Amino acid sequence: MFNKESIVNNSRKLYAVMKKTSQYSFDDLQGQSHLNDTDLCLAIGQLMQEGKLTQRKESGCIYYLIA
Repeated sequence: MFNKESIVNNSRKLYAVMKKTSQYSFDDLQGQSHLNDTDLCLAIGQLMQEGKLTQRKESGCIYYLIA
């Protein structure tokens, strides 16, 4: 079972990291946020659900951007 409070806290941490640069790959985000795969995916999903994050595909890679 996932803890909603933990997901929200991780999404806030991730959003703060993302304010530094315009776009990030999954690996970039993982390296800077130090979240594991599952926690990072859930944080990304939370931010997308809140309308704070978008994604785009470029040269076969998915990039995440602040909306």
